[in-house]
Amino acid sequence: MKHRRSLSHVGGPIITAGARCEADGLAAALAVPPATDADNDPARSHVHGFHTYPARLHPLTAARLVKTFGQGGPILDPFCGSGTVLVEALIAGCASLGSDLNPLAVRLATGKTRLRSAAELEQLVACAQACALQADERRCAKAGASRRFPAADVALFEPHVLLELDSLRLGITACTPAVRSDLELVLSAILVKLSRKESDTTRRTSPRRLPGGYATQLFVAKTREFATRCTIFQRLLPPQRPPVTVLLDDATQLERLPDQPVAAIITSPPYAATYDYLAHHELRMRWLGLDPAPLARGEIGSRSTYARLAPAAARQRWRQELERFFQAATRLLKADAPLVVVMADSAVGSVALRADELIAEAGRASGWRLCAQASQARPHFHGPTLAAFRRRPRYEHAFVLRQGSSATVSPRH
Repeated sequence: MKHRRSLSHVGGPIITAGARCEADGLAAALAVPPATDADNDPARSHVHGFHTYPARLHPLTAARLVKTFGQGGPILDPFCGSGTVLVEALIAGCASLGSDLNPLAVRLATGKTRLRSAAELEQLVACAQACALQADERRCAKAGASRRFPAADVALFEPHVLLELDSLRLGITACTPAVRSDLELVLSAILVKLSRKESDTTRRTSPRRLPGGYATQLFVAKTREFATRCTIFQRLLPPQRPPVTVLLDDATQLERLPDQPVAAIITSPPYAATYDYLAHHELRMRWLGLDPAPLARGEIGSRSTYARLAPAAARQRWRQELERFFQAATRLLKADAPLVVVMADSAVGSVALRADELIAEAGRASGWRLCAQASQARPHFHGPTLAAFRRRPRYEHAFVLRQGSSATVSPRH
């Protein structure tokens, strides 16, 4: 069985630069040793392991950044993804705000950080069982589909699996809003496993026949797992549980967040030319009825977009997108509060897009000074761009920036 690992989960030496105390804090955040026991992997602990999400920030990295730079909150993550920083802020007792342009990310982050009573979790499992029972009854009765399936779903699922999923969806729509929201996330979490895809990014090399009733069994099992994960997570929280707000917003504009300044921004933007989040989550958004239009209009750094650009044009575009984010963040931070960014190098063709260079350039152009950074080498698995890192490894970096005149950091080892 393959176990998913976050990009931060590789170990190795770390190079630091800039203010010693802050650089050491960044280095400590990146210093996550490789897991030797998959069952006790912090990257999969409690709600962190409920639903896949590409390039998640490692929870230990997020927790250490919150502890070192959160200043008691409130903390903002404008690229919140599935909510890793928000979850760790809750555990640390810090109020937090998150935003993302991906509607599935907003649903996931909201679902992971919403607190539920034991009675609510029991009701959730009971409703999942009722949905599964209805789906099994429809399967045994050979009931037809409740709607016409798009060609993409017909290609991705075996016919009987597709009918079972359709019946589960019918049952979910009859639930109360809170239960429906949670069960839709459960459905989202199992869709790829039930499909003809090997993973979120590859199709199976050979067909696999799933037995009748498997989809409903997996649905109930995943709901029980989610309830257990929520229980474990909620036991980690302080008695006075801080507020969490999650919004759909564009990080290069940040128009929907409150005007009250935050104590820190801790975030990990998309890595340029690395993922297509719209394509990656198209199946899930379709089944959850989420509108992909905002993400289609505003997704930054997407691999498909950058693949069409020459390296120089790609570098310029990525710098401009980072500048827009920095400019939007300017009004949201308290005076001299830290902007903490985790970002890895990426590549277009055989040319590397070095995150440390681009962050420094975009920061200077937007009125930010780079105060400290830490960098750790990362493996690179994308065959078409391997040549970009033959002379110098690909790194993942953590940065601290503050508003003000430019500052130059001097590397130290």
